Amino acid sequence: MTRRDFIFGAGAFAALGTRPASGGSCKSDPVSIVCRPSAKPDLKFGVVSDIHVRETTGQYGVETLLKAFKFFRDCDVDAVAIAGDMADQGLVAQLQCVADAWNAVFAGTNVEKLFIYGNHDIEGGKYSNLDVAPCELIAYDRAAVWERVFGEPYEPIWRKTVKGYTFIGAHWDSWDGVGAIEAYMAARGAELKGAKPFFYIQHPHPMGTCHGDWAWGHDKGFAARALGTFPNAVAFSGHSHHPLTDERAFWRGAFTSVGCGSLRYIDPVYGRENSGPPALDEFKQMPMMDRFSGKEGLLVSVWGGRMAIQRRDFVHDEPLGADWTTWRGKHLPPPRFAGGATVSATGPFDGFDRKGRRVRQVKAVFPSAVIAGGVQRAYDYCVGAIVRECGGERVAKMKRVYAPSCFLPPGREAESVECVFSLAELGTKSANYFKPALRFTVQAADSFGRTSETLLSDWIAV
Repeated sequence: MTRRDFIFGAGAFAALGTRPASGGSCKSDPVSIVCRPSAKPDLKFGVVSDIHVRETTGQYGVETLLKAFKFFRDCDVDAVAIAGDMADQGLVAQLQCVADAWNAVFAGTNVEKLFIYGNHDIEGGKYSNLDVAPCELIAYDRAAVWERVFGEPYEPIWRKTVKGYTFIGAHWDSWDGVGAIEAYMAARGAELKGAKPFFYIQHPHPMGTCHGDWAWGHDKGFAARALGTFPNAVAFSGHSHHPLTDERAFWRGAFTSVGCGSLRYIDPVYGRENSGPPALDEFKQMPMMDRFSGKEGLLVSVWGGRMAIQRRDFVHDEPLGADWTTWRGKHLPPPRFAGGATVSATGPFDGFDRKGRRVRQVKAVFPSAVIAGGVQRAYDYCVGAIVRECGGERVAKMKRVYAPSCFLPPGREAESVECVFSLAELGTKSANYFKPALRFTVQAADSFGRTSETLLSDWIAV
């Protein structure tokens, strides 16, 4: 059986507005039409990752976790997975907060826990330089802590069955990944081959799968090699905090790999004017986007060999886009601007860079790309600064800037986007006989890097 047979064969159903032959219902959202069978799923489970709990209330409290648990309960799930990083500072008391939240919602039910340790659970005490007794840390005895807090045996790699479907979970091992998973799958994998999907959970992304060739903190290839002969394998992973609005979070190759975002804060791939890393703050003209305004998770429904994944924002209690059923993102046209959209160039003016230093700046302001009409949503924007001096023109600087609400539900899109440049980084020079001029070019880009038409501003004197 090939990966394509598993995804698109007789047991699969199409997205993009195709009604299943056996009947079904369609649900509209601002992105596209998604159709699914009308029958109750054979299996339904929730997935969150990187919840980073420190206490019961506050910025690192359990309120959002409770909200997600209650949503999953109200959706009548059979299980809930947490793909690591439960205790932000690796403290036993923080892990107990997670268990208490679970018991507050699911005590007395048959909903299965599908939890694994992440790096923060094991190493968080070192990151925070905590002055605590060793026995207060999960790492002191990770197995005994697990069994005491969650009331189930600890296994470095566990296997559970829910409604006839197999789940395999691998706890955090090292920054290289879970080295033992290759031997584990080689010894037990033959019974998992076939049309029926099985699910694998680890903390880091399997190398070379979701979020592209480079994803922060991916493993060293153990999982991809272990799952590469199983087209019916579906892997869930976190660690990077990359948002679920990045369509690359849903990857299909030799198997299926799904990024889980984060229930605590979102951290898009670096390299944009309003993103990280903090080490590059010295060179940024714009503040960091508010990463804590996005808190995400997944609701997975399975019918035999068919699967639909809802991406959920738990701040606004809204879907983050169309459900993932086929790799619909690459079949949609790239983003586009509404007719008549224009770019305004303003400045020079006295502004402040990310370090708070006063600098002379210029700014491009333009409307957000459209999110309806069957096109892919804009994920970021490519902004170029063209300088004209002495009768010639040159591209002085190219920047990319995230849409301010790129990780929020489609209906929360900001009306406009801006990108700021300093005059110093443009290298403009004035003389008695000429005054440099500047104009901006803007293209909207989706998460695959495909771009819209180009908008061009008027010239301004700088």
